Amino acid sequence: MAALYRQHYDELLRQARILLHDDEDARDAVGDVMERLLAADLLPDDDKLLAYARNSVRFECLNRLKRMKLHERMRRALPLDDDGLSPLADDHCDEEEQFRAYEEFIRSGLTPQTQRIFTMHYGQQLKYREIAQMVGISEAAVYKHLSKAIMKLKNRFNP
Repeated sequence: MAALYRQHYDELLRQARILLHDDEDARDAVGDVMERLLAADLLPDDDKLLAYARNSVRFECLNRLKRMKLHERMRRALPLDDDGLSPLADDHCDEEEQFRAYEEFIRSGLTPQTQRIFTMHYGQQLKYREIAQMVGISEAAVYKHLSKAIMKLKNRFNP
């Protein structure tokens, strides 16, 4: 494992940089993969370990990109500070305060069912079908809960 790290770290890092277009994220991705490989009980033979590491880095990068896209979708659905319309977007408020305000509103301004579905979709990144099966409702109901949540958030933070 140490030999893999020493000999192929630069190659794995280069692969991650190509996919992520960010040096820090690329280093984090490769580091996370190496950490998981070290903790793994069962690894492929030495001749297949490099291919396994390459695939692991690729999947880690794709997962990170998926999470970034999810964040981007949320930012576009709730353009809270892009055009200064948010009451929280003054000089004294930072992103953490805004995030806390959103979390508080989600906890207090949404029904428990809508809150649960919103968290499952945006927090756990579950698909409508998965949520519908877990909660025992239709996919259309999942969509309605998410639409209601987004409308309430927009009305609250971006009137």
